[in-house]
Formats: sequence, C-alpha cells, structure tokens
Amino acid sequence: MSRITIDHIAIMVSDLERSLEFYRDILGMEVVSPEEHDGGPIDEMTAMSNVHMREYRLRPPGGVNGHTRTSEQGFTFDLIQWINPESPTGRQPLHHVPSAHFCFGVEDVPATYERLKAAGVEIVSPPVRFEGEGDWHVLFFYDPDGNLLELNEIGTGEQAPHEFNWSTA
Repeated sequence: MSRITIDHIAIMVSDLERSLEFYRDILGMEVVSPEEHDGGPIDEMTAMSNVHMREYRLRPPGGVNGHTRTSEQGFTFDLIQWINPESPTGRQPLHHVPSAHFCFGVEDVPATYERLKAAGVEIVSPPVRFEGEGDWHVLFFYDPDGNLLELNEIGTGEQAPHEFNWSTA
C-alpha cells in the first residue's frame, strides 16, 4: 500500500447551523467551505436514492498541530446534516460499540474548560491531570448532538508534554 494520510473526519449532526456555532464560535474552528450534495454521485457513493445532505468543512486554526497536508484545503473536520434520509439521533455511552470520540489538542485545557463551562457545554468531568513524561490535562465533553469530544493539552515549546511526530512512513 502506498502512503496513507487522514484527509478528513466527518460527523453527523441534527442541526447544521447549531453545530457550526458550537465548533466555530466555541471551539474556534475555521470554515473552509459550505457544501450541499444531492443525487448522482452521492447516491452512488452511499448506495441510497434521493440523498440530500448539507455540510460545513472546518479546520483547526493553523491546521493539525500546526501541520497541514500539501493540498490547498488541508485536513478538515466535516459537519454533515442529512436532509434525506433523515438521521436518527441518540447518544451512545462512552464504553459502547459503536462509539468513538475525537481528540483536539489545545495549549491550556483548564482555561478551555472554563470557557466551555461558561458557554453551558455539557462536560463529563473537570480536567484530569496526568503526570509522567511532562504534566498535562485531559477533558471529555459533548457537542450539541452528544458526540463525545476530548481535549488533550499540547502546550507550547518546551512546555509541550507530548511530542507529536507527523512524519510519514
């Protein structure tokens, strides 16, 4: 197999504009593009008929840990609302299959926690401190549709507790 990269992550949402406000205004994501798809190739790709979906492609400011792919758009985090067929809603507990979470790196988890709390975001627990190869904090919380999200403290410069290696094999 040739080189593999992560191009995008997509999550399904019940209210696209509400989710956009959360990810853009509270988490600080940048809008890359709004998109709308229906019929033709999207029907073929999903093996369904009369598909209609709207989405926003977002990206973290500065790319992924400061790195972006060489494409013009870079890595994106996509919010998708299915208009037809409608998506059922419901939260999966953290330990159930299928269940997934997405982790975003931030410089200061405790400060971000205060911002999320002030915005009324549902938080699983206050920041948890890990010690070892540097000290860092981790936090789990939910988006408006109940998607589980994690914040992991990446710090800055010599303060960074984790060394991220985005090299390719």
